[in-house]
Amino acid sequence: MTRLADRSQESVPDALWDEVAGHFDEKELSALILTIGVTSMFNRINSTIKEPADTTWG
Repeated sequence: MTRLADRSQESVPDALWDEVAGHFDEKELSALILTIGVTSMFNRINSTIKEPADTTWG
């Protein structure tokens, strides 16, 4: 879902979506998508600022 640079096909093929949708309802799917998106955002920010893991700001 988040690997855009090396993507040569759909990010989430219909078959995969159907498989996952068989296990989660719409609310749960939305939460999964949001969690993946937020995690990706923080990973991209961290790749820019290069903050070591397990450090505290302030």
